[in-house]
Amino acid sequence: MPYVWAPLRDTKGEGAYPEFESVLRDVQNAALARAGEIWEGYEQGGLMPGPREYGIGPMRKNDMAGNTTDSTPSGSYSFTKTITATGWQDIFNYTVRDNMIHAFAGFNVQEDTLRIRQLRIEIGDRRFPIWDMNEAQMYDRFGIILKQDEGKELIANPQERVLIRIYADATGNQTVVPIGFSLFKTANLVLTET
Repeated sequence: MPYVWAPLRDTKGEGAYPEFESVLRDVQNAALARAGEIWEGYEQGGLMPGPREYGIGPMRKNDMAGNTTDSTPSGSYSFTKTITATGWQDIFNYTVRDNMIHAFAGFNVQEDTLRIRQLRIEIGDRRFPIWDMNEAQMYDRFGIILKQDEGKELIANPQERVLIRIYADATGNQTVVPIGFSLFKTANLVLTET
């Protein structure tokens, strides 16, 4: 199985799912390997990279706002989607900013009520199988998808399109937060407030 459902409270601490730590580690390692291929001659520099280094941090919602350039995102974005109709709809549809890489380990769904039943991902020209989310109804509050493979597939290169669609079977707000990493070649990409 390519993913595991778990309540958020069980992903950290004593008695936690061991997959959570290994998934994040595998996805981070795959993203670092990809950065080494794309940004040849650069090394990992932590949160604040120096010359000839790249940084690593969490994904920011504004970097997923839509088509972006190296200097300015195209607008603001919220991880909370107001679902006004049932059926298939975009929850993320953007192009990764220049000099950035996005690596996805999974998604955190934050509401008690799960309004989405399926999730579909496209990165560039790669289209992944649809994930059925019905199993998450077993949990009281937070469901989380954890990839168990090496995480090499769900990595978006600079200027690559990311499309994540959901099938909604109810209306209302649904907060879907990506879990993963954003790698950035220059610190100014993450220092701006937009």
